[in-house]
Amino acid sequence: MSKPNFQSYTLLVFLAAIWGSAFFNYKIVLKTFDIFTLAAGRLLFASVFLIGVSFFFNSVKLENFFSKDFYLFFFIGLINYAVPFVLIAIGIDKMTSGLAALLMSAGPFYAIILSHFWTEDKFNKFKFIGTCIGFLSVGILVYDQIYLTQSTSFLSILYVMGASFSYILGGLIIKKNISKYNNETITCFSMIWATLILAPFVFYFYKDPSNKIFFQESLYSLIYLGVISTAVAFYIRFKLIQKNGLIFMSQVSLLLPIFGVVFSYIFLGEVLNFSMVVSLFFLLIGLTVLQAGYKKSKF
Repeated sequence: MSKPNFQSYTLLVFLAAIWGSAFFNYKIVLKTFDIFTLAAGRLLFASVFLIGVSFFFNSVKLENFFSKDFYLFFFIGLINYAVPFVLIAIGIDKMTSGLAALLMSAGPFYAIILSHFWTEDKFNKFKFIGTCIGFLSVGILVYDQIYLTQSTSFLSILYVMGASFSYILGGLIIKKNISKYNNETITCFSMIWATLILAPFVFYFYKDPSNKIFFQESLYSLIYLGVISTAVAFYIRFKLIQKNGLIFMSQVSLLLPIFGVVFSYIFLGEVLNFSMVVSLFFLLIGLTVLQAGYKKSKF
């Protein structure tokens, strides 16, 4: 693991922009498709894209899919893709895409605790304080949305925060157990398993779409979610985890809301209320404090 450099921060911002764009695309997809079709379709398009890329560059040996480590790819697919994709889809259906993006900022709070006990990526006082400030912003949103405006259910918030936790847990499994495989192999195989895991749910919960209006942009958004926000984005995520550590990568959860809120305002016309502005302010402060923590860390 190395100290973050300019390339690391560039990839982090790029990843935040890609994932930030995913939230408003979720809303567009749900205009036509159900929750499980959204999650499984996103993974299917991602898997097909990655398999095609791996054949072209010969970067993945498909016979390793049936290796003795298949169960690790299965669990990564379950925890890092299938579970969070479904949870986000359920939660975002009852809230604005900008709010969902802000709630995902809880990621560093989980990461800093789990990584401290399970990896060599320890926290110091700056990292801890910075992450707590970031998590405080989530508390502001929860208080406003549930107790003041009463526009969002507490259960929907738990779904989205649970997705954030699942991402962090999946990242830890990757870092601790599959170092002998390259990024392309981990990403490709785990996404294939996640698609297979969700396929039965798609058929079981399938609803006749004949009485539902089909929006062509929903299909385009689903393809975008699969190829860009999943295949490309998670490859970048794995690269950052391996090079700079889980806590550094988890800072994308603090940058992500900025892009998520801006994109939701531009493309969906969602209202940017005062609580979101205050939350973004605290997120930026938390990120600044976290950077001081990384300067104090020894890599």
